[in-house]
Amino acid sequence: MRPLAGVDLEETARFEQLLHNEHFCRRVYTGDELDHIRTSGHSAACAAGIFCAKEAAAKALGRGLFGLLPRELEVTWDGRGAPAMTLHGSAADQYPGAVLVLSITHKGGLAAAICTGFLPE
Repeated sequence: MRPLAGVDLEETARFEQLLHNEHFCRRVYTGDELDHIRTSGHSAACAAGIFCAKEAAAKALGRGLFGLLPRELEVTWDGRGAPAMTLHGSAADQYPGAVLVLSITHKGGLAAAICTGFLPE
């Protein structure tokens, strides 16, 4: 198994404006992610955290977001609210069997995420 790790950090204020850009939202977030952002009570921080998770996962996979579609990297939440990463479409095809684990945080105008996991060899 090949171990994976990636991290990302973003300023949350940037996402206050980006959330008003429909093209950006449709290109980056899934419908479920947008619903989560809108109902979170802290939409800019939540959007930044989800973006960080996607970027951290892409870095863990060794690509960055270049060559991957952000909407194909989907953040989901379990019944306790813990985030998880699910790959769809070409991302799932490129990385079959990838196991990705997330941690997302935001505080003081910053959001961060770390993604660890492994790829079978």
